[in-house]
Amino acid sequence: MFTADIEGVSRPAFSDIETETLEFLIDFARSEGLGATWDAGRNVVFSLPQDEQADRYILVGSHVDSVPRGGNYDGLAGVLAGLLSLVRARREGIRFAEPVKVIAMRGEESAWFGPCYVGSKALLGLLSKTELGALHKKDGLTLDAHMEAIGIDMADIRAGKPLLNRSAVNAYIEIHIEQGPVLVKRNLPTAIVSGIRGNFRYKKISCFGEEGHSGAVPLAYRHDPVLAMAELLNVLDAAWHDFVAEGRDLVVTSGMVSTDQQKHALSRIPDSVEFSLDVRSQDTDMLKIMDALVRKHVERIEKERNVRFDLGEVLWTTPALCSKPLIGQLIGAVEALGLEPALISSGGGHDAAVFSEAGIPSGMIFIRNRNGSHNPQEAMDIDDFKTATSVLFQFLSNTHPVAHHQGLIGQTAKEPGPMFTEITEIIRQKGNAIHAYRAAAAAAQEAAIANPDCAAGYFMLGVAAWEFADAHYGEALHANFFDQELSRFERYTNVLEAAFSNGDDTARLRALSEVAQSMARQHQGSEKIDSGVNHTD
Repeated sequence: MFTADIEGVSRPAFSDIETETLEFLIDFARSEGLGATWDAGRNVVFSLPQDEQADRYILVGSHVDSVPRGGNYDGLAGVLAGLLSLVRARREGIRFAEPVKVIAMRGEESAWFGPCYVGSKALLGLLSKTELGALHKKDGLTLDAHMEAIGIDMADIRAGKPLLNRSAVNAYIEIHIEQGPVLVKRNLPTAIVSGIRGNFRYKKISCFGEEGHSGAVPLAYRHDPVLAMAELLNVLDAAWHDFVAEGRDLVVTSGMVSTDQQKHALSRIPDSVEFSLDVRSQDTDMLKIMDALVRKHVERIEKERNVRFDLGEVLWTTPALCSKPLIGQLIGAVEALGLEPALISSGGGHDAAVFSEAGIPSGMIFIRNRNGSHNPQEAMDIDDFKTATSVLFQFLSNTHPVAHHQGLIGQTAKEPGPMFTEITEIIRQKGNAIHAYRAAAAAAQEAAIANPDCAAGYFMLGVAAWEFADAHYGEALHANFFDQELSRFERYTNVLEAAFSNGDDTARLRALSEVAQSMARQHQGSEKIDSGVNHTD
């Protein structure tokens, strides 16, 4: 109502509109008996009255700004989920397991100035001089000027001094709408996030060739930049498919492609084409492999097609993994509510990436959302919002202290989280089809090599996944057939997970024997796919 635009909503970063949004939230919070204060970055921090002066606390937050004419839920849903958890605790007289503060942050979106995560970077002393000098897309004033204009004392920010005591934050938790289709496709209201993909981006790659008549220049004499671009993108697409089949995390996008509008024509071979390239992964090594692949094939295609590529500037963003102990606790909160747990990656960036990179254990909860994000058609269902908020409340009520790795930038804790069930999750994430079982088999093989203590279990899962994929490759199978197989596979992983999590060697051997016997019967055809694993005492 307060921030409606011609369509959708517009809450510009570091603007009066953004301030009015925060003031509205302050009024609501205080009406519910909560503490609400402005911090040094002109963000707002909410808490239960007894926790306002807490020395250490869990920080729950997200952002209140939006892209121009954006959706109603991006960012703000996460702030409200935290705020409503405080309201519920206040009304019901509940004390959380640890003190909790909720932060409504400014300036996460890059749409207004170019730099992203401005509010969280300023909190952690990570905002660079270059970023402070970025110009507003409409009025041309610097980010520094806009921040100062809303009342922020810029001295510490310009000096790179943190506005937040990092050691006071035991963990950072962010709820956010999913900005992709995974939860919609899987019919799940919420999921826990495994990590936020990093990326490398070439904003403008140019390929130069030789112009000519479309009908008069034979193949032998062509220097076609469009086909050179197409060959490069096709090579990257093929590599993408291969890496995903191996269980690697990767997405590849070319969102802008154009020839010169002043010269292009149906009957003309263009002399140049420009395109963008955005490659994302949770795995830094995967990003390096793909960048090397780009450069290798650029060099080859230049020679073979007699064209020239200009890659321009490349921008890198480091992946940010969520804390494994937090992931385990959040999954426990999901299960405590009787919900199906799911673990998915985030393709979009979030403030949680900044906190994670600063060495603060971080976790995220996604809410199902239709029609994508950064557009007026965002369609988060309020019941799904309630579900995700309940997961957060359950977590805050029952959480245990998370090891704080002060100064270990970009690292996450190594305590054991889900093991064998991650293989099942690969099958779910990849659509429960033949290629999904191949990916699961490859991932299980890698896990067996990397984790000797669990190698036998991973090996058996890999065999089971590969045998199913190999036996039914190329067949037209009903979805129910895959559902039955996934149910059988999930029973295997649950038996192994339960046994290997408690450290009892006898239980481990018993679980391996049970799964092996069940697989043997399945292989002989005497066990139906929808039968259970026989448990013994």
